[in-house]
Amino acid sequence: MEIRRLGPDDALVYRALRLRGLAEHPDAFTSSYEDEVLRPIDDTLRRLDPDGDDAVYGAFVDGVLAGAAGLGRERRPKNRHKATVFGMYVAPEYGRRGVGADLVRHLIVVARHEAGVEQLVLTVTETNAAARGLYERLGFRAFGVEPRAIRIGDTYFGKTHMILFLDRP
Repeated sequence: MEIRRLGPDDALVYRALRLRGLAEHPDAFTSSYEDEVLRPIDDTLRRLDPDGDDAVYGAFVDGVLAGAAGLGRERRPKNRHKATVFGMYVAPEYGRRGVGADLVRHLIVVARHEAGVEQLVLTVTETNAAARGLYERLGFRAFGVEPRAIRIGDTYFGKTHMILFLDRP
């Protein structure tokens, strides 16, 4: 498996993977398939801009993009000590093979090397026990729940907020 930062050349495969994740697991993301599918490829190119504050990393298995996750650095001075893990998705056919764990471990290493980043935060849908378990195994701890954080039709889903302190053992 190869894990690397995605760039403009990866825009089409990343967009396809992201749309698949949004379509198959709408409760796992704040963004919706219906909105994202209408966005121009230029939006994806901006997200993958190598000079941007946010970075998206991809896990490739035999040359195929199997999973992706983003790392976003907070921009305001009072929050620059934090980075956010976002958009984590691994295609089901690559599940239970360590792709997700390796991808998050990679984000942790990258964040540890970013000057001034002391903690990583993320949210996970309350009903996604597998994802929460993965994050807990990697050292993240829950610190609160936002009830009814997202709504799909008439159904609400809570989001668990999690944190990993990088400056503590």
